[in-house]
Amino acid sequence: MTEYEKQFSNESISCAHVDNVLSFQFLGNHIDYAALDAIDIGVTLAQADPDVRAIAFEITADGDDPASHSPIPQRFAHRVPKGSHGHGPIVEQTTILALRECTKPLIAYMRGEVNGVAIDVAAVCDLRVANESMTMCDTRILQGRAANTGISYLLPKLIGQSQAMRILLLGERLTAAEAHRIHFVHEIVADTDFDQQMNDFSNRIACMATRAWQIHKMQVLGQQHLDFESAMIHSLGIRQTHVINDRVEGIKAWRERRDPEFSGT
Repeated sequence: MTEYEKQFSNESISCAHVDNVLSFQFLGNHIDYAALDAIDIGVTLAQADPDVRAIAFEITADGDDPASHSPIPQRFAHRVPKGSHGHGPIVEQTTILALRECTKPLIAYMRGEVNGVAIDVAAVCDLRVANESMTMCDTRILQGRAANTGISYLLPKLIGQSQAMRILLLGERLTAAEAHRIHFVHEIVADTDFDQQMNDFSNRIACMATRAWQIHKMQVLGQQHLDFESAMIHSLGIRQTHVINDRVEGIKAWRERRDPEFSGT
């Protein structure tokens, strides 16, 4: 058992670290604070760990149940207001922000039922793969709740305002095929092949030039609100201050017509 597994596996989430891939699997039917806090701290730790080249999430969850979130982590106690109003989505937002700030490859594997805040976790990842029987639905509007955990920012940028409004305001249930049609899901995999595909795809990503992947993410996420000239300057600044050692191996392998052996640095 790795240190990640010892530290971040609990009754709500399973954590594993195998072959440079750090993976989290939601357990049970609802996402709670224990699961979100484990992801937040685990991903933040992995960001600086050279032995983690990709991070995968197996997401099967019918959203979150405010009545059974589990106690709020002690480190957030000072941010909880007194009175009947209660605290806002502090833990949820902190977790989504940690994922947003992580430049390593993030892959969401959506299986079965994926509802509510589980969609937020998938949306903040770089790639989303679904099994063919997956369905997704943001049920928060149907419960009279606001989706204030980052999805109102992320979703329009991924699939456009019209489709984002459809999901957030109507609470429609989308099939995997429909999620793929509107470009929320990148790939659909047969149910019988899904476990193998999760393993193969994660390992393939982890063997890529993941440092170059990080640089691409820094540019794409950092330039969404910039004009073109400012984006070009931003890209140049990143180019001048971030080294990609794998570039040498990549060019050499291309010249020698062989597969590259990237180190992720």
